[in-house]
Formats: sequence, C-alpha cells, structure tokens
Amino acid sequence: MKVFVSQEVQQPAFFTRERIAVYSSALLVAQIVVIGVWVTSCWLLHNRNVPPPGLDFRVFWSASFISIHQGAIAAFNSDLLLAIENTLLQGTGIESACAPWIYPPPFQLLIFPLAILPYPASYALFCCISIACCLLACAPLMKSRPLPWAVFIAFPGIWVAIIHGQNSLITLALAAGALGLLEKRPVAAGVCAGLLVIKPQLAPVFPLLFLFGRNFKALVAAGVTAALLCLVSGLIFGAPLWLRFFEMASWFNSAVQNNYARLWDAMPTVFAIARHSGASIGVAYALHAFVALGSLLFTISIWLRKPHSSLANAAAVTTALLVPTYLLYYDLAWLLLPILYLAADFRTSPRTARAEYVVVTLAWLAPLASLITWFMPFKSRWAAVVLIALMVIIVHRFLREIRVQSITGPASPASGHDTELQRRSASCRRHCVDDLDADLFRP
Repeated sequence: MKVFVSQEVQQPAFFTRERIAVYSSALLVAQIVVIGVWVTSCWLLHNRNVPPPGLDFRVFWSASFISIHQGAIAAFNSDLLLAIENTLLQGTGIESACAPWIYPPPFQLLIFPLAILPYPASYALFCCISIACCLLACAPLMKSRPLPWAVFIAFPGIWVAIIHGQNSLITLALAAGALGLLEKRPVAAGVCAGLLVIKPQLAPVFPLLFLFGRNFKALVAAGVTAALLCLVSGLIFGAPLWLRFFEMASWFNSAVQNNYARLWDAMPTVFAIARHSGASIGVAYALHAFVALGSLLFTISIWLRKPHSSLANAAAVTTALLVPTYLLYYDLAWLLLPILYLAADFRTSPRTARAEYVVVTLAWLAPLASLITWFMPFKSRWAAVVLIALMVIIVHRFLREIRVQSITGPASPASGHDTELQRRSASCRRHCVDDLDADLFRP
C-alpha cells in the first residue's frame, strides 16, 4: 500500500483551467458566428428555406396571439395555432406541421403578453430575459470560480435554448434558486421550486427533497406558490382552460408513448431508449422507473448525510432530469448546475479520476451534441447514458467521502498549527483510502 502525502492534486493535462478556457472560448466564438449567420440569412437577407430562429418560441408567441385575440382556451385549437405559426414562416419557403400547445395554464399566463410585440422583438426580449435569469441565478455559484467564466458563457445548453426559444434557462434559474437559497432563505427557495409548476415534469424532485431534508418552510412555500399560481391562472382564464389542458395532456402522454412526430429521437430518457429498442410500454416504464427511483433514493441519502453540499445539489438536479419520461434535449441546459457543483467538489477533492473529468466534459457538450446527433441515425437518446454516468460519479464521490470520514473522523474546531496538522493528516489518510479504493474510475 502506497501512502501519498503531496498536497497538490494533479489534474490530467488536458483538463487544466487554462486549456478548458481556451477550448470553451473557441466553441463560444463558433456558436455566436453560426447564430449570427442564421439570423442574418433569415431576417436581413430573407433567404428562402432558412427557418427563423426560435422555432419553439413561435409556439409561445402564437399561443399568446390567440389568447389575446380569441381567448386562452382557443390556443388548444390545433388548426388555429397552425395558421398563426405558418404566418411566421411566410417568405421562408418552409411549411411546418403544427407544434401543439401542451403547456399548463400557469405557463400560459406567463407568456400571455408576448404577442404584444412583433415576433422578432418579442423573441429577442425573451432571450435577453432568459439569459439574465440564468446569469443572476448562477452568479453565486461562480463566486468561488469553480470553472472559468468562459466555460460558463460558452456552455452549449445556453445557446441551444436560445436558438430554440425555449424556457429552459428560466426553469434552470428557478432550480438554481431552489437549491442555492435553501440554506439561508428557505422561503425564497420554496417560491422558486413552486414556480416550476410552469414545467411540471421537472418539479417533483424538489418538494420531496425539502420533505426528507426537513426543510419544512421551503416545502410549505413551494406548495403555496404552486397552488396560488394555479389558482390565479384559473381565475383569470377560467376553469375550462384547466379541463382542456388535462385533456390535451392525456392525449400527449399517449402520443409520447407511441413516438408521435418521432419524439423519441429527441428524448434523452431511458423510456425513449427502451421503446426505440422494441420494449413494450410497460417494460419501458419499468426500466425508466428503476433508474429514476434508484437515482432518487441515492439523492435522498446524500441529502440526509450532506445537506447543502455540492454533491447533494448536483445529485438533485441530475435526478430531476432522470425522473421525467418526457424530456427533450434542450432541457439539458439544466446540466450547467451539476457541472458547476461537481467542479466545486473537484477543487476540494484529494483525487479526481480522469473518467470523472471525461463524464463532466461529455455532460457539458451534451446539449449541442444532442442537437447535432438529432440529424444522425443514433439521435439524441444517447444523452440519457451521460445523465446516468453523471449520477454514478456523484454517488461514487459521496461513498468515497463517507469512507474517508470513517477513517479521519468528523472535523473538530481547531486553530493555527493544530488545524494545519489535522489538514495534512486528513489528506494523507484520504490518499490511503484512494489507494484502497478499487473502483471503476481509476485512470
């Protein structure tokens, strides 16, 4: 058995901060150039066969336009929605099948004023607000500089959400608030979690963690916020809108089960992989539930042992992405949070295996790679494997920390020379544990 006493933790040469900042900056420039060419070709040069940016945002804008002029419930009329959507494609030479309106009334209330502005101005404003929310929510995480700012800004999930015009950055900001504010401002954290009712498939994990973590103020705040938002939307739009939403949600659930509009190709979920491989609906749900429940149980365990830690928060967000059977690749913008949390944990770790760096790098690239591979035979489903791998390394690091603590014992207050001696002793013991740890991650 070897005992290493060096205080420096060497990263693989490829993953130095300087190098990843350079790589990220190069990708950032490439993404901005592509988006700039796209916008110029469509809105300035009016080239045919070039779709306008924000093809998903056109659904939001169209639903807003219909809600303003014909009533909120009319947004669920597919023929009417298709007619408005296609007006946004005039002059492009592109015709699109109707993207149905399947969002809950609280989100319809949020997007109601979008059509007050023309589509390009509304889309630009929506993107600016989304980016501002993301930056504001993640700024506290970046105070300790777990990664260079270039890595944050170049994260492909941000730009994939922007070119689609999706709400992923807004929901990401709410998730960041639900976790980041929990320790010192639990009520505000609960409000953030409650606002996730605008995208309910991503919301269930947070109240459960509040419950098991005994964060009852946050739990109550989340419940009250969600209930108030649902009530207000019902009072403004009327109860029939909720009934129509539930009817549409039931239809869409059946559509997802049977690969409506080839949705499986864009879904990085275990359910989509299983169904595409020929599994029955029941078997696909069972396999998905096995992975989701396993991830949830591990996350609860981490929250009970290490609440408010980077690993606990990384596990929470990763589980939130593994739980829903319906998830599209632009929702992988949420991966920014576990990446930042794990990067912070890497900086305090006595040893980080090369495989862990590789998995985090794949997670960072996953949104863009999923968009690109959507046009290829293996599609975007592969990203579900990255989510599972990310959860595996979180659990692995958690179990290793527990093993270290069992040897070093709990930290006790000390000062000066005693603190330095304890730190060196703990580091030596951690390296002993690493040598005894016959895990799959050793490079």
